Amino acid sequence: MMLWTQNIWAHGDSRAAAYRCLNGHVLDPSTTRECRACGVHDTRIVESSDNGQTTHVCNACGARFTVQRA
Repeated sequence: MMLWTQNIWAHGDSRAAAYRCLNGHVLDPSTTRECRACGVHDTRIVESSDNGQTTHVCNACGARFTVQRA
């Protein structure tokens, strides 16, 4: 289970919201996306292309999906 938290991720002197698992691990919200298959936010980037797309893999269900970087 991933919990959305406020003011937990440090960006220099400022703080931002982040995802935190029940074991206390924190995910930077800029590097994770919601899995399109199972809805979990515990994903990792496995590929980044020059055309602005990133490929993610879900750590929970193993689904692979691609998103356009903002």
